[in-house]
Amino acid sequence: MKKAFVFGISGKMGKMLSECAADCGFEITGGFDIVKSQSVPTFDDIRNVNVPFDVIIDFSRPFSLSAIVALVEKNPVPVVIATTGYNDSELKTISMMSQKVPVMHSGNFSLGIAAVKAAAKAAQAVLGDMFDIEIVEKHHNRKVDSPSGTALMLADALAPRDSQVVDRMGKRNKGELGITSVRGGGVVGEHEIGFYGEDEIVTISHSARSRKLFAAGAFKAAHYLLTQKPGMYDMDDIIG
Repeated sequence: MKKAFVFGISGKMGKMLSECAADCGFEITGGFDIVKSQSVPTFDDIRNVNVPFDVIIDFSRPFSLSAIVALVEKNPVPVVIATTGYNDSELKTISMMSQKVPVMHSGNFSLGIAAVKAAAKAAQAVLGDMFDIEIVEKHHNRKVDSPSGTALMLADALAPRDSQVVDRMGKRNKGELGITSVRGGGVVGEHEIGFYGEDEIVTISHSARSRKLFAAGAFKAAHYLLTQKPGMYDMDDIIG
């Protein structure tokens, strides 16, 4: 059984990873968090990490990136990064890390979202530029970043970043791709891509009913990275 070290071990996804680990062929041997986990050794200083692990899985916040890099310097193992909301400088740091170890960074580790992304690209190829594209994403009221990493990932697959408009105010301009965020209640995650034509509308959507699907996807990514060379990977590599 392979061993994993989890950043954000005491958060909702960290707890879900702990619940699902054994069924996915992993043992979680430790984690990094400011709140101690009840199930595994928890560290808040990389210098004190003294447990064995084969892969790092990150479901934390962008400020943990420096600690991840430091741990990889000590233990050069594959890294699965599910955290979103990174700035350009942090993304560059992740890219540099991938020169040393295999790294998979994705806005969403759901196989269903990977299928939605592929379907949306296929629909766009058929519908062409006569259809306006809008993405609506919905999450719980405690989610920190907006738009979601998943919405940005889907948008990037369909349009260049400089033509994406977040929470538009006013008239739509030709060639724009709009992204709208909704935050409320306990919504796990919902994403809808709409292609709006003059006489017809095509929608492709995904609704996450449990965080378990993200844990399963992260472990699947971890399994994949264990046999790969250093470099950047995403969910397309798994389903491709």
